[in-house]
Amino acid sequence: MITEIGITSGEILNLIDEKKRPVSFSEIESHFQNEKELTYMSIGWLVREGHAHLVGKGKEKYLCSC
Repeated sequence: MITEIGITSGEILNLIDEKKRPVSFSEIESHFQNEKELTYMSIGWLVREGHAHLVGKGKEKYLCSC
């Protein structure tokens, strides 16, 4: 499971770098066909390790590497 979280985390960072803007959680979910739990565990790992930051805009939450 740890390996899958690491791989998904790297893919999420690549998506953010590709888009060059904060990416919404719903956009991350739709881009990856992973289990929802794996996607959120990967987001949590990125935030905890300081590789990404959460940004809240209204009801939607975004992830950025800024």
